[in-house]
Amino acid sequence: GYKASQRRVLEGMEAPPRGSHNLIAGAVVGALGGAVLGSLVILASTFNLRGTFIHLSPTVIDTLTVGDSAVSGALVIIVAGAMLGALGGGIHLLGDRARLILATVTVTIIGFNFLELVVGDILRQAGLRTVDRFLYAPSRGLTVAGAVVLSVIVLSVRMLLSGRATRVAVRFRALPDERRSKAVFIGALVALAVSAYLPSLFGTFFNDILANAGLFVLLALGLNIVIGYAGLLDLGYVAFFAVGSYTTAVLTSPRSPGFAPEMAFFEALPWVLLMALFAGLIIGTPVIRMRGDYLAIVTLGFGEIARIIFLSGWLKGIFGGAQGILQISPLEAGRPTSGINVHFGYVIAFAGLIALIVGFAQWREASRIGRGELDAVAGSDYTTRRAALIMGLGGLAAVLGMAFPTFSTWAIVGIDPPAMFRMILVFVAIAAFISWRLRESRVGRAWMAVREDEQIAQSMGINIVTTKLLAFVMGAMLASFGGALFAVKIGTIFPNSFEIVQSIIILVVVIVGGLGSIRGVILGAVVLIGVLGGPTQPGLLREFGEYKLLIYGVILVWMMLNRPEGLWPEARRAQELHQEEMLQDAWLRSQTEGEAAPEGAT
Repeated sequence: GYKASQRRVLEGMEAPPRGSHNLIAGAVVGALGGAVLGSLVILASTFNLRGTFIHLSPTVIDTLTVGDSAVSGALVIIVAGAMLGALGGGIHLLGDRARLILATVTVTIIGFNFLELVVGDILRQAGLRTVDRFLYAPSRGLTVAGAVVLSVIVLSVRMLLSGRATRVAVRFRALPDERRSKAVFIGALVALAVSAYLPSLFGTFFNDILANAGLFVLLALGLNIVIGYAGLLDLGYVAFFAVGSYTTAVLTSPRSPGFAPEMAFFEALPWVLLMALFAGLIIGTPVIRMRGDYLAIVTLGFGEIARIIFLSGWLKGIFGGAQGILQISPLEAGRPTSGINVHFGYVIAFAGLIALIVGFAQWREASRIGRGELDAVAGSDYTTRRAALIMGLGGLAAVLGMAFPTFSTWAIVGIDPPAMFRMILVFVAIAAFISWRLRESRVGRAWMAVREDEQIAQSMGINIVTTKLLAFVMGAMLASFGGALFAVKIGTIFPNSFEIVQSIIILVVVIVGGLGSIRGVILGAVVLIGVLGGPTQPGLLREFGEYKLLIYGVILVWMMLNRPEGLWPEARRAQELHQEEMLQDAWLRSQTEGEAAPEGAT
């Protein structure tokens, strides 16, 4: 009723008047909705529909008809629907402040009821059981007092912060590019540190949900390179996921049927990346000249081919066929079953090696500035002294790490969700950093040029073949990270874990979050996988588990109609999708200010 009676306010136009027509429109829509349910009640009382609607029991029918006949019950439902619809339409007659209060209270009550699992878990982990009993009844719904207190707190915070977030966003956008990049990087580090601490606040179930969401973030970041950056519609992305999982299983499991070197996880990881590289080349090379729907169909076929190969009896001696591979990561002294051993000496050595590379790059940059090959203003941040310091510290860390590799060990097993989530978080941070740096690089600009117009990009000197293959390879490598962690997390691998629906869900995460946007991809995975759950993974709303694919479809339809750029889009992508609106706004401004309208605006 609220949506049906809401009239869109066009920019530059007066707001439409509110009145009885809002109530009438809401009542009509409510009555129509009640008529649908009422018709179902009459049909269910006349015919046996339990074969299709298995939960439509006589008790449910009796509840819907309020203990009366089917026709009378249907009329009651229609009248009740009309009243509720009129109530929704009547919200428009309230003032702005009253609507704000009503919306805040409603969202608070519904949100804290749905998030009872998380809030209650945090309160119990923190030892605040008294607060938990005050907020939630034994049925785990909000108490009246709890609903009132939470509504007052949330409303007070919203009133206090009203307008400040907008001012902060405006000031942030006004910053120079260099300072804005530094602020984003520092904010990402703070978010990473907070996320690493989060598992300490939650129980096992919610940590498992976080780990599942992190895996899909990792997969979606790789697909975002292929689709969001390069514009290549890949529907067989699950093939790379499967390659990472099976390579890890074969190299680490003692029960690998044909070849069992029983490597540790980080010993196997370079080979996982190498196999992903080959898979990206194998799949990318035949489809390099294809675009749009043809590319989507062919990659869809490659995804199914990969699953069937792993399932086939022909390669059962290598991949185990339908029986899969069990006991991933061998059991040895000091090494967990189905897990990862992290030797912090090697981690420090790896970080030192990265510091050496970065310091050397900065030293070369400073040397080129000194020789006059580069503008001194553009490279003023790269000083020889700082580069030497970074190289020295990096070399020292590398030497110490290699000299004492096992001074501290972190054992991670799949049945330890907090530790598993932290390890996934490390890989997500690496993947996000790689994606961020690639987007701003020469390669990233080439991908975006190919996405916008392939022919013009080629005429400007971009090697289309190399650029597309590099997108497939980079996406495959990030997907192999996810596959390797997935194999360790569950400890067993079966072909039915890599059905085509996995590719579809990863694609949905990217679209809903925002194509080309790293932060959007993360938000999309949290909203869809963390809240609703994946194809086989539970989410916070596990009560709606059997309807989650239906909800995915509804979300996609709504997104395409109302927000095609995604929840948190890349600025350039949002401008492309809303170019007509921007031209119309510019035309309105020109008419108001008496200026000439921009080219293309009508």
